Amino acid sequence: MENKKVLKRFIMTSTFAGAFLAAPVIGEAALGDQTLKQGNSHTDVKELQSILKSKGYFHYQETTTYFGPITKKAVMDFQKANGLVVDGIVGKKTYDKLLQKTHQEEAPSVKKPTVQKPTVQKPTVQKPKVSKPPVSSTKPASSSKTSKVLKLNTTGPEVKKLQTDLKTLGFFTFYKTTDFYGTITTEAVRKFQINQKLKATGTADQVTLNQIQKLIAGKKKPVSQPKPIVTKPTSPSKETVLMKFGSTGTQVMQLQTRLKKLGYFKYHMITDYYGTVTEDSVERFQKANSLPVTGEITSSVLNKITEVEKKKGQKPSNSRNQTTINIIANASEYMGVPYVWGGTTPKGFDCSGFIQYVYAQEGIQLPRTVAQMWNATSLVSKPVVGDLVYFETYTSGPSHLGIYIGNNQFVHAGSSTGVTVSDMNLSYWKSRYLGAKRVNY
Repeated sequence: MENKKVLKRFIMTSTFAGAFLAAPVIGEAALGDQTLKQGNSHTDVKELQSILKSKGYFHYQETTTYFGPITKKAVMDFQKANGLVVDGIVGKKTYDKLLQKTHQEEAPSVKKPTVQKPTVQKPTVQKPKVSKPPVSSTKPASSSKTSKVLKLNTTGPEVKKLQTDLKTLGFFTFYKTTDFYGTITTEAVRKFQINQKLKATGTADQVTLNQIQKLIAGKKKPVSQPKPIVTKPTSPSKETVLMKFGSTGTQVMQLQTRLKKLGYFKYHMITDYYGTVTEDSVERFQKANSLPVTGEITSSVLNKITEVEKKKGQKPSNSRNQTTINIIANASEYMGVPYVWGGTTPKGFDCSGFIQYVYAQEGIQLPRTVAQMWNATSLVSKPVVGDLVYFETYTSGPSHLGIYIGNNQFVHAGSSTGVTVSDMNLSYWKSRYLGAKRVNY
């Protein structure tokens, strides 16, 4: 049953750079001679990542010799797009497919000779028409030069418009639009490209932007058609499913937060995607509370969650909880932004600049330095999601901090990693931990 589920489903989550655990090193072998999977550490992994990067599936800024969750996700994306078993393991069939040229790679070489043949015949048959093609061909060339390619870490109003258009088409599911092209925007563009059978790079080039505008222009007609189709299938005997595998949006984030507090959602980061991790969490909750184990959310399941929260003395989601969810969502959008001493913008953050910026997105003003933030927040005995965790690093007293996201994980701007997620149980952080404090909002 579980194997069947794994073969069927594919987790679409935002990718996060985290702390890697030590892994056994495999002996020397040529690429393709051995099966590679998560946990392996070998030079073959670096070559695998390079191939996946060239095909538009591996989006991390640099290749490494470690097969971690980012590499596994890239492999699964490739497997799904090529009709292979989606298990994240690189065996013989996956290797064979990786070494084949993709449709996009072959297409340009086929088109070039076919374009040249008619251009030779036209001047000999009709002389007046020879002058017209050069005029029309020069126009697109000049427009392509002036067009702006949008990619990771790009900022500006063009990014906000791109997000708005993708939201209209159902691909950008973040709870708000911004002027920053982060990991969530990259993933939205990549999903759109896969849907439209374009090269899935996550970069909004001119071809991608043109296709988006083409669909936006014709959006009015399809929008009115799905509505009656949705209302037709009514199931009188069954409860309406409110959320299930594949659902996206802030309601998914709220669900994950509630299940995390009850101990069922174990993933280190709150996301806006209802994948297998969320589904498994729901199934565990349903089983523990004698509900039908479907992995789907109905009104009965939500009512049961509220009932269990009350028994444990927890308050249902309120405005503070929603703000906390938004803060963590904001932080996840800037994963991978580089560390810059004194940095306070998405072009580069230092640790306190990152915290100040993320909270300011929700209208919460914090002081500039770590020491000032320490003095402006309230001490708590044990951190909960959304609290600030402080560390003593390069100088005595609080000199580094991050946002606690549950399961002993925190998101922060590290001097050697940029914005990333780290584990408080690692000896480096454990030995430098000063305590947790709460922002009053």
